[in-house]
Amino acid sequence: SDSDLYSRLLFPKKQGYPLFHPQPFDDLPEPARQTGTEIGDVGIVTQEGSFDPIFNILRAKDDPSNRFGVPPAFESVSLGPEDIATRTLFHLPGSDISNTTVVKKRIDVEAGIEDNVQYRFIPLGAGAVIEVSTNSKQTGLLLLPDGASRWDLRQQKVFRDYALKHAQNWYSFVNGDLGRMVGNGDLYLVTGVTKSTSWSVAAVENHSREGKVSLRLKAAQVGNAGASRAWEWESASSSVGSGPRRNAREELWRDNQTVFLRGFKVALRLMSLRRSKAVSIVNANWSDMSSTGTFGFFSQLQPQIQSDRNANSCSSNPPSTSSSVASTQASNLEDATNVGRCTVHGSIAEIPPDLSPSGCH
Repeated sequence: SDSDLYSRLLFPKKQGYPLFHPQPFDDLPEPARQTGTEIGDVGIVTQEGSFDPIFNILRAKDDPSNRFGVPPAFESVSLGPEDIATRTLFHLPGSDISNTTVVKKRIDVEAGIEDNVQYRFIPLGAGAVIEVSTNSKQTGLLLLPDGASRWDLRQQKVFRDYALKHAQNWYSFVNGDLGRMVGNGDLYLVTGVTKSTSWSVAAVENHSREGKVSLRLKAAQVGNAGASRAWEWESASSSVGSGPRRNAREELWRDNQTVFLRGFKVALRLMSLRRSKAVSIVNANWSDMSSTGTFGFFSQLQPQIQSDRNANSCSSNPPSTSSSVASTQASNLEDATNVGRCTVHGSIAEIPPDLSPSGCH
């Protein structure tokens, strides 16, 4: 899918998991839509490339963010301002992130003048167009007209230990009480986010005989007053997108569009039908992430929570293809018992991302 192609191409940029649809869901409570994905959110990445939050471990059980309720034995985590690393405008206005070299130039259509110098998103006048071209066979592209800011949890161990303690309750709640049928390994605990005010994305496969693909962004008028403008692709293809879509009342909202998220992938694993269960944190490789989790009756699992000494750390380097942890691919009970253990995977920022569809597999 376009979302899979986009995330696969941009993941090696080491910014986290790239979301093809950064905009919050429209049915979220207004405070959640105004802030976007937050550190502490537990949720799933959808097939379309959005993050769907279910509850937040930093919020009280009766907070609007926990509108679906909370898992059994829920206890909120307390953090201080110093526990969150904040980097305002980590990506400067006009930045782009791509897996390949792209050429950008601004074209002022109304004046009939083509500007071949470094493109600018500002000033944004009516009729302004930015042309983006590439010779690559596959291109994943994120444009950030207003830049983007970044927030990351400093005390990763706090969240890791919390996930080790509560992972079984999370799946029991999500699949039992809420009936979501979320696959084992499809829950994510967010420890970091990169958010923007506006964005444009593209995931393009080049089948042109000329070997070149060109896309155009144009200034689009939005808002009831007619004074606010945004960028949108001229093409209506599903392989491109721009946002956010806002009404006039939401025009002042800033940095609520989640373009990258980082965190832990949470999975339960049986060591054996006759043996105890264990929980560990491991680095997963591409094969772990290329298939979604296996659906099971997690409410029947009662794992003993204990750490695996050999898997208690998360490397800052991308995982090698030799560090295979294959249990998320287990297609039957025999495979699952052979692979063996209840696992909270290493951070999403370290895990290749072909993981998005959630559901019964």
